[in-house]
Amino acid sequence: MQDNTLRVFGRFLMYSKSGWLISASVVLAVLTGLVVHPWSGQSSGPSQVYAQQLLDAQAAQQQAIAGADQLSTAFRTAAKILKPSVVQINALVDQPQRRLRQLPQGQSPFGSPFGNDLFDELFRELEGRGRRQVPIEPEEQPEGPKSRVQAGVGSGVIVSEDGFVLTNNHVIEQADELQIRLSDGQEYKAEIVGRDPSSDVAVLKIDATGLAAAKLGDSSAIEVGDWVIAVGSPFGLEQTVTAGIISATNRRTGILRGGFEDFLQTDAAINPGNSGGPLVNLRGEVVGINTAINSRTGTNAGVGFAIPSNMALQIMQDLRSTGRVVRGFIGAGLDELTPESARELKLPNNIARGAIIRKLLPDGPAARAEMKEKDVVIGIGNRPITSSSQLMNEIAMVRPGSQIELKVLRDGKPRTITITVEERTEEKMSQFSDRTVIEDWGLALETLTPELAKEVDVGEDLEAGAVIVQLDRTKRAAKLGLQPADVIVAIDGKPIRTAAEAKQALSEVGKQISLQARRGHIDMSLTRPVPPK
Repeated sequence: MQDNTLRVFGRFLMYSKSGWLISASVVLAVLTGLVVHPWSGQSSGPSQVYAQQLLDAQAAQQQAIAGADQLSTAFRTAAKILKPSVVQINALVDQPQRRLRQLPQGQSPFGSPFGNDLFDELFRELEGRGRRQVPIEPEEQPEGPKSRVQAGVGSGVIVSEDGFVLTNNHVIEQADELQIRLSDGQEYKAEIVGRDPSSDVAVLKIDATGLAAAKLGDSSAIEVGDWVIAVGSPFGLEQTVTAGIISATNRRTGILRGGFEDFLQTDAAINPGNSGGPLVNLRGEVVGINTAINSRTGTNAGVGFAIPSNMALQIMQDLRSTGRVVRGFIGAGLDELTPESARELKLPNNIARGAIIRKLLPDGPAARAEMKEKDVVIGIGNRPITSSSQLMNEIAMVRPGSQIELKVLRDGKPRTITITVEERTEEKMSQFSDRTVIEDWGLALETLTPELAKEVDVGEDLEAGAVIVQLDRTKRAAKLGLQPADVIVAIDGKPIRTAAEAKQALSEVGKQISLQARRGHIDMSLTRPVPPK
């Protein structure tokens, strides 16, 4: 371009016989980027103000890039620290090899070896053709050899150098075999040390030493707006790292029906396969175990949930030491404080959150401490209480024998009540709910209500029954083919209207059982020998 400019002005000098000195000055000015008008004496090039603005912008840009580089370095470092500690968990199940008999026209084979909902969806599509009984028991043809197939993929995090792995219970609960793949590609079979469906936490063990153990951070120090990264195997893509912030804390979603929820909420992308993997702060510390998402499509929608590391750590320690989780109990049923109940209880205007004591267990810890029904709990120790679920979780984390101080309002007046915590048991909890636990059958049942019927989607025409809310796959009910959310409607010809009736009927069965149930919109039946305990 400079050569072209010289040619143009060369021609101008060649053909102009007068004023060539001015023309030469113009050439020099163009080449130097400065034009001086002899009639004004002012510069028409870049102004000094503009030049200074440009310099200031360049300096600010360098500072901003330096800050961004520091943030990128923090993300990279946290990912490098954690990735060797993150594992992929492959859940395998036994799939019987059998021939399917010819089915009547319009009927489909029942169930999936993986508990998949695809068959249920098919049944719902066929629902308009008329309700029919579908057998639960397997086909009567002799079974061939069993093959082991992959039923799902999840994630986990190594928490000790000798091979203990923390993950979600729902990742492993249906598996007949668990395979763990380390970040370097090595694979191990895993054994279940313990699991806790009430919190969705499970602990596994592999036979390995010298592993890279993750550091568990203090989840109570996490605040909304803190940066976090999620590491795991979404869709089986192992060692995937995504980033976001903490969107909320102390979330209760109802995902774990009757369980303990105190989730961290994050917008870091969490997808199927991330479950059980770590949520990590920028120090490289695990602050949560990724557990669930809120999505209409089943994929990330920017609303993910993680179990706080403090809760997961205590549960893991219990499972490792005793194989079960020890939780605190004060013998009080709780309700949420609402604006309406606050007005009814004549609370001060600034009290909008807390937990109402709905029911007290006679001679329970809270009753002995002279707590009263309709007391409003607004604090525990020096921590405020904003919901009944938070209070339930706080109490559950307290070791039996310890004392807690509850800040309460009674008739609008503050007082402090000191309670000695006892151990929570199913027998004690059964006095606060209709949940019925049947150990021999591996069942937890609740009486069907309109709200529960809507939740498990069994249709408005079903008015009575006992809903399976928890199922132990190693016990009798699972061996019969029952699944969570099934509604038991009859046992040995006796109609079942409540969970208590189901428990009584199961205690009276002989060597064979006939059972009718509803799964989704499908009526099912079975008649089979009773499995051994």
